[in-house]
Amino acid sequence: MVSAARNGPHGGRGAPSEAAPGVEPPAGVSEQVDEPSPESGVRSRSVLVTLHGRRAHIGAVELGRLIAGAIRAPLHGLLVCSEPIEPSAVPAHLGVAPEALRGVVLRAAASEDLPGALASATEGHEAAFVVVASEPEELMDERLGVGRIAARALDVATCGVVVIGPAHRPPPRLRRILLPLDGTPSTAAAITPAGELARELGAELDIVMVGCASPRAGTEEDAPPVSTPAPSEPGAMVAPLYVDQPQHEWPAFTEEFLARFLGAIGHCPHDVSTRFFLGKGAPAAEILRFAGELASDLVVLVWHGQLADHHGGVFRDVLCGAPCPVMVLRR
Repeated sequence: MVSAARNGPHGGRGAPSEAAPGVEPPAGVSEQVDEPSPESGVRSRSVLVTLHGRRAHIGAVELGRLIAGAIRAPLHGLLVCSEPIEPSAVPAHLGVAPEALRGVVLRAAASEDLPGALASATEGHEAAFVVVASEPEELMDERLGVGRIAARALDVATCGVVVIGPAHRPPPRLRRILLPLDGTPSTAAAITPAGELARELGAELDIVMVGCASPRAGTEEDAPPVSTPAPSEPGAMVAPLYVDQPQHEWPAFTEEFLARFLGAIGHCPHDVSTRFFLGKGAPAAEILRFAGELASDLVVLVWHGQLADHHGGVFRDVLCGAPCPVMVLRR
């Protein structure tokens, strides 16, 4: 069973019913956020699309346009090739019509080191987001399960990286953004760019709490889940004890969770419309299920750069299996 709390009109956050008012922010937190947080500065930077292979991934360019238009930032296209090339020759080099790259500030770098070129392009807070395609014809990175260039972007970029696969088709608008949270402050501290992007897009954030509920030991498979031990991080929260009986703890938990992690720590603007869901089962499978059932246009994942632990395994499975583009934010 899935428990869900829907908000009221825009500006409400995680209210226990559609008629209830929004959650009051904790003391010391501003009720209105009119400008992006200085921690991210998404409006003051560009959006960078990597143009690689013998053609541009048109879906990546279209997605880059959506994001750049929302945050009112220039859209740059980076082509890294072994021989020097003039920006005007980039469309022909990629085998696309010039109209496909209309409005893109083209940058060509003569180098064999794409990771190095990406790092240079994103350092100094130049790029707010990098959009990179995971092409089916390129070599795959076995560690992350995506194309080699997308994997390198995830490794070296200092900003949010959006990975778009060959089967992903950017919609005309990004309306629904799925944001899984694990109840830890370190994860919430990395989500500021996602909240600001949702505000600029006019998109709704679907918050999913995962990894904190499990079946009762020694009982039937369909028994209601209970909370697992709290994560070993100060300030973390776990799910209510009876996640299948929302009348007990669910409304109060929802309000506290969103006020703490989305507002106070994540600096999400208070006029972003949100819904809060709690999954039951394997975290990666639940995230992917919600992405499909909620028709998400974008999934946002927070990654600490490791794959050896449980969090890393969930990250890789969702990155490879998501039915829509995935934005990765580093913590």
